[in-house]
Amino acid sequence: MFGGTGRVGRVVLDRALSDNHIVTIFVGNISKLTVRRENLRIHAGDVFNSQAVRDAIRGQDAIISALGPDNSGSVNDTLAVAMKNIINGARESGVTKLVAIANAGILQLSPRELRLDSPNYPQYLKKTSREYLDAFEILKTSELEWTVVCPPFMSFAEGNQSYRVAADFLPENGERISVQDVAEFAYNLLFTSEYSQKRVGIAY
Repeated sequence: MFGGTGRVGRVVLDRALSDNHIVTIFVGNISKLTVRRENLRIHAGDVFNSQAVRDAIRGQDAIISALGPDNSGSVNDTLAVAMKNIINGARESGVTKLVAIANAGILQLSPRELRLDSPNYPQYLKKTSREYLDAFEILKTSELEWTVVCPPFMSFAEGNQSYRVAADFLPENGERISVQDVAEFAYNLLFTSEYSQKRVGIAY
């Protein structure tokens, strides 16, 4: 698991550990990892280090990436580089299943236009969405059985599983979703081929 200390990642990690899966978490800053379990294997490393990423992936059954953009600089290719390294690591290790978290900006607004290219798309989200898009463009050319979960605004409200999903588009009039429901949906995708090689919009 990559991005397991973030909003969605923490919930997915807790769920996987509670279900008694053996989870390997790839983390850059171990101090951000607040959970310790017998079935949790911690792999410290940098996503820019391709060998470290490959070492973490070796022997795994599936990969989930809840990585978000690194907002420390004006220009950043963290997600794109990380995705390249993850794909290469998966290919070398024979891992085919990958679920990633992005945002609704990379979904289609129409068959020919992305949501992030709409004049009405919030300006403050465009940089983040472009970074997610760069990673997605790399992922979609791979042979992996990938799915990208694309939520709109995420709240910390309690999940209720009354969400709607749509392949490649955001459900009509969908504006928000809870972190918990995004995590639950992403976790369940690890065990199904539904939405293989699709972006999935999720919203209430």
